[in-house]
Amino acid sequence: MHYGISVIVRGNAAGPETFDETAERAEADGWDCLWASDHLIMPEMSVSRYPGRADGQLPEAWRRTYYQPFSVLNYLAARTRHVRLGMSVLILPMRNPPEVAAQVAEMDRLSHGRVNFGVGVGWYREEFEALGYTFEDRGARTDDGLAMIKALWSQEKTSVDGPYYHFRNAEIGPKPAQTNPPIYIGGNTRAALRRVGRFGDVWHPFKISPQGISDAKPALFEALEKAGRAHQDFPIAPKIPLTFQPDPPRDGQASTEGRPRDIIDALKRYQDAGATEFCFDIMTETLAVALDTMSRFVQEVRPHL
Repeated sequence: MHYGISVIVRGNAAGPETFDETAERAEADGWDCLWASDHLIMPEMSVSRYPGRADGQLPEAWRRTYYQPFSVLNYLAARTRHVRLGMSVLILPMRNPPEVAAQVAEMDRLSHGRVNFGVGVGWYREEFEALGYTFEDRGARTDDGLAMIKALWSQEKTSVDGPYYHFRNAEIGPKPAQTNPPIYIGGNTRAALRRVGRFGDVWHPFKISPQGISDAKPALFEALEKAGRAHQDFPIAPKIPLTFQPDPPRDGQASTEGRPRDIIDALKRYQDAGATEFCFDIMTETLAVALDTMSRFVQEVRPHL
């Protein structure tokens, strides 16, 4: 099993001190990955609802401060030596795919091959509109972008004649240090599972239950088989909350929010369902809580898994 933690990149606690201390703790305690989330601009929401909170709203502190994943992870590439660095997830259809291909490849070089490339289609319609990208075709543009990125990484010269981009014999360099930085496909929908089948190295669902993983596996396996790929032991890396509290999970909380024994039992159920890796979200985003959560997980939970 592999265990990663989301770096606090948003809100009042985000900044170099938090990045440094989180990375130092991750390296010292043998965490497998540090993850950074993604938003570029946050207009007022008229129709969108944030899926990570019951009220559907983005906290005001996030609107004031939200560090970009490329900035944070390149910074951490220079401050660490062992822990992997991941995007959870980069919203690809609100970016230029050749530019993303170059940025990820360069980060992989600078980190000596430690990048996990997490990709999602996004949910925030108003953000897309503010950036000048269409929202309705974001899935198709994600697929087009992933195909282009993989070609640019692997081919000396790449030609594209698609619905969104056209170029001939284009070159980018440097290439990634890894032959193919592993692509984590975010999302819990059937469309996301089809995308895993075509492009993904890991399925990376958000706030899913163990039963949700079990229920989705037939569709995941079908998508992989349709793409001519093996599904046995295919990696699954859910992104879920991690909260230590004196009581069992309350109504509305995830099964990984509770006492150490509650968290251990929950993670074992995830493992039984097929999870091979975890990305943990800190729900109270302060440096003190993050460091305490990381230490308690290493001392009270990880030895029992």
